[in-house]
Amino acid sequence: MSAALCYACDGAMRERRVGIADLLVCGACGFAKIADGRHTADYWARKDDVQHEIDERYWTARLAVYRRALLAVEQETGRGRLVDLGGGVGHFAECALGRGWDAYSVDVSPHAARAAAARVGEGRSLLAAPDSMNGSCDLVTLWCVVAHVPDPRAVLADAVRLLRPGGRLLMTTPNFLFQSRYARVAARLGRPLDFVASDHVLHFTPASIDRVLADAGAGRRTFAYWGITTDCLLERRLARVLVPCKRLWNWAAWGASRVGVPPLYSELHVQAVAGAAGAAGVVA
Repeated sequence: MSAALCYACDGAMRERRVGIADLLVCGACGFAKIADGRHTADYWARKDDVQHEIDERYWTARLAVYRRALLAVEQETGRGRLVDLGGGVGHFAECALGRGWDAYSVDVSPHAARAAAARVGEGRSLLAAPDSMNGSCDLVTLWCVVAHVPDPRAVLADAVRLLRPGGRLLMTTPNFLFQSRYARVAARLGRPLDFVASDHVLHFTPASIDRVLADAGAGRRTFAYWGITTDCLLERRLARVLVPCKRLWNWAAWGASRVGVPPLYSELHVQAVAGAAGAAGVVA
């Protein structure tokens, strides 16, 4: 049987046990995916209690990242129209509205869209961005979206089409360079990671996400750093100790990556700027 080909670079992939999940990992760019190819079409439909997700303290802990990313754009271009693709139950769009953005949450899940409408209003919670928005958006965001979808290029191409010339694209996804190593440490501590349970079906390294973004029309990209989620999902009882350690590690790893050390911070933050033809260009 022929080897599976990498989604990002067409390199050969081999099966590897990471945490308690079987993944296919590319030997060239480091991209990985769930070996059995499973995918949850509606992430929010599988939730036993959507209200729990609406009230989840994780989202409050995530606000520091949201605000830092928005501030970075505001300082360069000011505020304008914003579309959050894969917006879930609307927490980020609500945050952006509160800062003066003309913000919309877009999610294919009817469950999520209904919950988001309660936060941002019916007219701002959409199942798809209408064609009338193409080329009109100052900022498009994707917060940990590409790890959950089978074809990130299609989602990213939609994001690029929405942007006006000079508009920004911001996105995050877990950094598999870090996650694969962390999984080995967690397994030794008796807390093995289950990538399948978190519905992260695709896993990106800096090289692989850069390649996929380029293929989607995003031109040249730069990596950024907007901080961490100020909570520890696996060890909440130890959050007061672990959060400062997580913050210190990520800041140090981000700084080291700027001088050529492999980027071993936990989450990839990527930004691009749309050019005149609608494709993204170089971020200053």
